[in-house]
Amino acid sequence: MNKNRLLVIPFFLLNSVVIFAALFKGIQISLGYYPLIGLEKISLTNYQQVLSDPFFQKSLGYSCYLALTATFLSLLFGLAIAFLLLKVKSPWLHKIISLPISLPHIIVALMVMQLISQSGIISRGLFQIGVIDEINQFPLLIHDAGGIGIILVFLYKEIPYVAVTTLAILQQLQLGYIEVARNLGASKTRIFFTVILPMLQKTLITLFIILFCFTFASFEVPYLLGNPINQPVALTAYDLFTQADLTTRPQAFALNLVMSGICLAVSGSGLLISRLLPGGRKKSC
Repeated sequence: MNKNRLLVIPFFLLNSVVIFAALFKGIQISLGYYPLIGLEKISLTNYQQVLSDPFFQKSLGYSCYLALTATFLSLLFGLAIAFLLLKVKSPWLHKIISLPISLPHIIVALMVMQLISQSGIISRGLFQIGVIDEINQFPLLIHDAGGIGIILVFLYKEIPYVAVTTLAILQQLQLGYIEVARNLGASKTRIFFTVILPMLQKTLITLFIILFCFTFASFEVPYLLGNPINQPVALTAYDLFTQADLTTRPQAFALNLVMSGICLAVSGSGLLISRLLPGGRKKSC
């Protein structure tokens, strides 16, 4: 066995023990076995409660809305910027677009709050030049029911990530296929959908899974910019976990495991769809 692989084994075992111990404990508590507060009967009651609760169902729908909106828009604009970077050979442009990747989400959330809130820089600037008569005439983009501020934070972070990742793949594509299609009279649209997109398919599916799972389970951005009426699933689980009544804690664990199950289901479905699409089919000899 390779010596480098042997050196990795202790690290792998230590992390595996921690992860699986935490997972086992979470499943145990979610099933109602929590001796600390006198619960020793195993059942699926906590899962039934959170799945049948209208507030949880609303939170689930809201989380899906935020995740799908941010993910699809990030893939769309990120792919467009990747093609722009492929044509415009400017190192400075590449560095500027890559800059948001290094910023933490919480910093970006605070930046967006200072920029587009009703008391932010833009609203005060518009008030000073007379575009609006009062600051509260500026549209509500933070703590709004539609989660516009939350989505803007995710777009600011994820579009550059998609662009840089996709650009690396575009630079390695076999351009001979594109030249053949062009010589055969294929239009740019046809070349994109029949040649380029299948080549990028696996990368785009992987990016979709990463971005969806992250935004779906995101906590800090909705916590800072969200509306109390529309709460994503992560905030609902946090509220259940931090209540003084410890009997709600098993429901919080059940909710977290439901979130994990949804992310696993989306990941599995994405990989399956990727294998069924043209870009994922194995070529027969």
